[in-house]
Amino acid sequence: MNNFFGIDRIKGESDWEFCWRCIVAKIERQIDCDWQEIIDEFQLGCHVDTLRKSVNVGSFSAYKVAQFYEEKLLNLPQQESSGAEKEIENKKRQLQIERQMLKDERTNLNRLLRNEARWNAIVEMLEEKVEKYTYEPTEYMLSHKYAPGKAEACVMLSDWHIGSDFETFLNTYSIDIAKARIKYLKESVIDYCELHKVNTLYIEMLGDLVSGIIHLNNRLQNSENIVSQIVLTSELLGEFIRDISRTVPHIKLVYCIGNHGRVNADVKESISEENFEYLIKYYLTIKLENIPNIEWLDNNVTHEMCFYTLDNGRTIASCHGHREKRGSYKFSVKNFTDFSEKYRVDEVHMGHFHNFQIINNVIVNGSLMGCDEYAQNFKYHSTPSQTLRVYDEKGNIISYEIVLN
Repeated sequence: MNNFFGIDRIKGESDWEFCWRCIVAKIERQIDCDWQEIIDEFQLGCHVDTLRKSVNVGSFSAYKVAQFYEEKLLNLPQQESSGAEKEIENKKRQLQIERQMLKDERTNLNRLLRNEARWNAIVEMLEEKVEKYTYEPTEYMLSHKYAPGKAEACVMLSDWHIGSDFETFLNTYSIDIAKARIKYLKESVIDYCELHKVNTLYIEMLGDLVSGIIHLNNRLQNSENIVSQIVLTSELLGEFIRDISRTVPHIKLVYCIGNHGRVNADVKESISEENFEYLIKYYLTIKLENIPNIEWLDNNVTHEMCFYTLDNGRTIASCHGHREKRGSYKFSVKNFTDFSEKYRVDEVHMGHFHNFQIINNVIVNGSLMGCDEYAQNFKYHSTPSQTLRVYDEKGNIISYEIVLN
């Protein structure tokens, strides 16, 4: 046997030496195998606990002893070396560096392959579940009951945390409660759009729509696994968007990911492109593609932000808000203008902080969920709400905090 979980046997290496290198790689988490697989592969003929404890448990385990003598040999006093000896030492040092680089590359590759395999499996599951909407003009629009003008509006959807299920002194939340709040929100948005004769509605999905898997508290509160969260959230969003599109003539969709959907729980090891919330957009793109009055806007500066301009010339920058520090987002209009270089930003829309605020043309959205146990423990209280902004052609603005108790 010349390869074990991506580790190749070195020429001239004995079975014992090769086995020990694989054991060290297992202990140092360079390979993803269990102890029984090592026993079976190298025919060690011992119990799994015997191997594990002898090599990796206690201060005098085989691994600790080997490390001790390796360090001791490296720290022995050196005599004056000849030129040839120095050259040998330099080559040995270079070889150690290259071996470590190879280990790091192999670890990263294995992690990427595992993530890619898991991602592809989830995509296949979603493709089996998604059902496209069919388009039929509604009686509401055919009979011209809705009389649009030139007004535009933005509804901000963020921090739904679908999958969370809890009951605290201040708030109770579950999937059924989330559905009821979304229904009320949808009806309110339609009523306000009709009142103001809105012609184009921007539906901004600003992240943390799922509870995710990044915190222990989330995992304890979650009543659905991550795939179920994605499917359920996508279906709720799809129904919300479709029903509004049956009333409002033009729908434009803005999509920004949050931090709760990230694949890796460790934020230091997390890559922003690896986020489960991208799958929600993928799901919705398929589900809504047959509805002609729905248009997706591109995230044309970075994949986490969307910049767009209303007909009245007002430019909006949308994001989740997890890159902004609490208290400093009041400078976001200037910061986003400087960052984009292309856009003169008039206002910024974000979520993340779970508290409706308007400060220096920065609109911070509330949350659908409201106050959970984490917020209650830190004495953060927020009323469940989402935000609607209406703009007329003269530049006048009306803001609604739609409360969802």
